[in-house]
Amino acid sequence: MNRVIHFGLMLGLLLSLAAHSAAQENQDTEAADASNGDSGCTDLASFRRLGTSTISSCHSEASMDITVPLQPDAQGYARQKKLHGAYEFREYHIPPELQDLAYDNLLQLLPMSGFIVKYSASPSTITGRNGDDWILINVNGDFYDVTLVNMKPEPWTPVKDAAGITQEMNKHGHVALYGIEFSHDENTVVEENSVILGEALKYLQANPNMTVTVESHKDSANGSEQSDLDATTKRARAVAAWFVAHGVPSGQVQSKGLGRTEPITENDTPLEVQQNERIELVKHPS
Repeated sequence: MNRVIHFGLMLGLLLSLAAHSAAQENQDTEAADASNGDSGCTDLASFRRLGTSTISSCHSEASMDITVPLQPDAQGYARQKKLHGAYEFREYHIPPELQDLAYDNLLQLLPMSGFIVKYSASPSTITGRNGDDWILINVNGDFYDVTLVNMKPEPWTPVKDAAGITQEMNKHGHVALYGIEFSHDENTVVEENSVILGEALKYLQANPNMTVTVESHKDSANGSEQSDLDATTKRARAVAAWFVAHGVPSGQVQSKGLGRTEPITENDTPLEVQQNERIELVKHPS
C-alpha cells in the first residue's frame, strides 16, 4: 500500500513539473514573439538588441556591397571602407525610456559582443568589427538600424619576381615588397634572407632612367608612433644603401620612412599587420 501511495506521489510530482516546464516555455516563446513585434524577424546571432527594443523590419542578402565610415587618417582626412559579403539588416524601435541613452548603450554593447569600435560619431553613427564581421549602426530618434556584413578576406599574394614588380609599377606607379629581413638595429639588410631585393635590383637595372623613392611602412601592435617612424626611416635608408652598393646610381634612389601614417588595410589581425609592414618602391613622375 505504501509503495502504491509513494508511486502516486512521484507520478503527480513529475506531471506537475512537466506542466510547469511547458507553461514556462510558452511564456518564453510569447515574450520572444512580443519582442519581435509583428515583423516576423529574428535577432542577429552576433549582436543582441538594445534592452526592450523591438524589431520593426529585417532584410538579408547572400552578397551585397556597402561602405562604412572609419576613423580619420593621420592627416585628419576622412576614411571609408568598402565591404562585400553576406548581408543582414535589422531595424529596431526604441521605447521612450531608452531613447536618450540609446547611442551610448549601443556603443557599450559592441565591445561586450566582441566588436572593436572602428568609428563613432555621436549621437548617430557607429562602425565596428569582429574578425570577418563588420557592423554599421545608425541611431535616428525612436529607431536604430543595424547592418552586418560578413566579409571574407581576399587571397593575398605578394609579388615574387622582377616581372611582377614591372607589372605593378606599370599599372600603379608603385609596388609593395615583402620578405625583406633587417638587422636587429634596423640599419642593414640581411641579404641572404631578402630574395625579393635581388628581383627589385633587376627591375631598377632594366630601367636606369627611372628615379624611385624607397618608402618603408610599419604599424606595430605594441610599439609607439615614434618608434615605428624611427624604424622605418632606418629601413628605407638600409634598402636604398643596398641598391647603391649593388651598382644602382645614388641619384636613382631616395629613401623615406613613413611609420604608420599610410596603412593599406586595417591593423586588427596578424595578416593585416603583416600587410601594412612593407617596403614600397614609388616611381617619380617623368
